[in-house]
Amino acid sequence: PTTTAMAAMCATPVFAARAPARASAGTPSGKPLLMSRRAVLVSIPAVLVGSTARSANAVAPPAYYDDTMEVIALTRSIITGADLSENNFATFQTKRDKWYAAYQLHHEKGVGYGYANTFNAQAKVGLMIRVFKERGEQFDPERTAYNKEYMLEILDKGKASLDEMHLKGQI
Repeated sequence: PTTTAMAAMCATPVFAARAPARASAGTPSGKPLLMSRRAVLVSIPAVLVGSTARSANAVAPPAYYDDTMEVIALTRSIITGADLSENNFATFQTKRDKWYAAYQLHHEKGVGYGYANTFNAQAKVGLMIRVFKERGEQFDPERTAYNKEYMLEILDKGKASLDEMHLKGQI
């Protein structure tokens, strides 16, 4: 059956409201104000099947992809220990501050995993750099409070999500 036919078959009996056990004082006509929980739950698939709405495409400023990839690369360089110089830490901090200010809550739904995973990893790395600095110790990616493999994994997932969206022209 077509989507329209399925929606018609599902929706017709489902949306009938169940009669209340007794009339409510708030409804002079005695008609119920709401559908039963069962009717609501059963009607959800019918509404979804019958819906012709398209999922929203991600909307982000043009520089979002490049800026986020730069934050991912800097975060990765610190997590892996590839560049633990003070200059890299300063660049990381500057870029992540600008990235956070530019994109925190200033992007639309749909850029989720790339943003969320990048935010998660960079925030943890930034915190650990600060903790080591406050202790007067050199940052050591092998002695952080966070699982290094997990951090790299979420950066990879974030990058993959952004790459896929970028290729589809969504960002």
